[in-house]
Amino acid sequence: MFSTVKNWLSQNDTQAVKEVSESLELAQLVTALMIEAAGADGKIAEEESQLIAEIISAQFELSDDEMTSVLSDAVSDYADRVEIHGLMRRLREKADYEERVGVLELVWMVVLSDNRLDQIEAQLMRRLAGLLYISDVDSGLAAQTARTRLGIDEASA
Repeated sequence: MFSTVKNWLSQNDTQAVKEVSESLELAQLVTALMIEAAGADGKIAEEESQLIAEIISAQFELSDDEMTSVLSDAVSDYADRVEIHGLMRRLREKADYEERVGVLELVWMVVLSDNRLDQIEAQLMRRLAGLLYISDVDSGLAAQTARTRLGIDEASA
């Protein structure tokens, strides 16, 4: 009987470790995508980095040390990244449709954080929606939700 309980506990521990590992990997992917969007206009502003850290930390319940590590890795990888298709493929594999729409909403929040949307950012967001297999309607709804969460009216962005 005790061996059965021990096996059950070890299986649950293994499952818990796997879930934490997958959650951290998803946090890394989403952070990388948000950094990519923040840099679309040529520079990553301190306000954008701070917003990304706040969002990711809250969404994935990361400690300050974990968040610092995830963010610094994402910024470092951004400088070396030449394409985003691999990143998008991994994100599609890890997240279902509704989760991908949620991720796109978070990215919209970063893009809209400066209260404006330039052509490069708009083009990037259309491209990301396509690569994540998200419909235009759902992308538009995600953008609208992001504006609402940021307290931005539609006319100003």
